Amino acid sequence: MTSVLTVDDAAQVGLWHRVSQFIFREARLLDEWRLIEWYDEMLTDDIRYMVPATDVRDESAGALGLIDDDAARLRQRIEQILNGEVWCENPRSRTNRMISNVEILADQGSYLEVAAHVIAYRFGHGRSDAYVGKYRFELVPQGESFRIRRRVVVLDHETLYEHGKLSIIL
Repeated sequence: MTSVLTVDDAAQVGLWHRVSQFIFREARLLDEWRLIEWYDEMLTDDIRYMVPATDVRDESAGALGLIDDDAARLRQRIEQILNGEVWCENPRSRTNRMISNVEILADQGSYLEVAAHVIAYRFGHGRSDAYVGKYRFELVPQGESFRIRRRVVVLDHETLYEHGKLSIIL
């Protein structure tokens, strides 16, 4: 017996496709080092970009994080990376993100809660690193697309000792 998609199911599939394409485009812009375009076109004015410490689980409130940027601090981070002020990104690393398991967790009315898995490979200065983790997004609808209001990268690593640094936008 074959199943037939209902109108509601088709709408859900369409929404999931739009969300997935948005996240894939975000990964491409970051991998191509089009950080200003990423910032200007994909983020809300009240963006929050966080990378909790690797030894913290469940995004514990008040825990020290590796990165906790508002819009101004994120813009400053991008300018430092692009202007060569971050020594380990001069010359720039080559990165390649693999995104999977994109899932719409909840529709909160004014935004979507979205999760995805990520492996971000970083190559440069004779090294190769793999950052493995999960993305958590709050996506605000804008026309047929979205803007990111909250972006949390929860790394699965116990430590970043092998990596030595976190110099790219994950």
